[in-house]
Amino acid sequence: MPGPQRVTLPPTVVASHLRACADDLAVSLTASGPAATVPELLKVVRHLVAGQQALAIALEGMAGRVEGGGEGALATAPMVDVEVVAEVLRAAATAVDCSAEALAESRPSFECVSDSVAPDTRL
Repeated sequence: MPGPQRVTLPPTVVASHLRACADDLAVSLTASGPAATVPELLKVVRHLVAGQQALAIALEGMAGRVEGGGEGALATAPMVDVEVVAEVLRAAATAVDCSAEALAESRPSFECVSDSVAPDTRL
């Protein structure tokens, strides 16, 4: 029996939701936001790493679409501008991926900090 079909939302809807969630996370993790336990923050780090990896893939995909559209749908746009946009998207994808890697490399230290405090320690 086939599984349920996945509903795919338009990229603008998904990006808008991502922005709203990122804004909420930014507020939540400021000094004036609600306190969180160290294990909760470790989970946040794991989600951020996975999210950044997905964003890197999305940016690379956008670059490919822009680059591929240069001879078709974007044929009327100046080729130099199409190339610049694709290059910037690829650079952004690389930067986000590097950020994810750096954050992932901090996980062992974060886990050590988490293991060193009481599980209900709030920051």
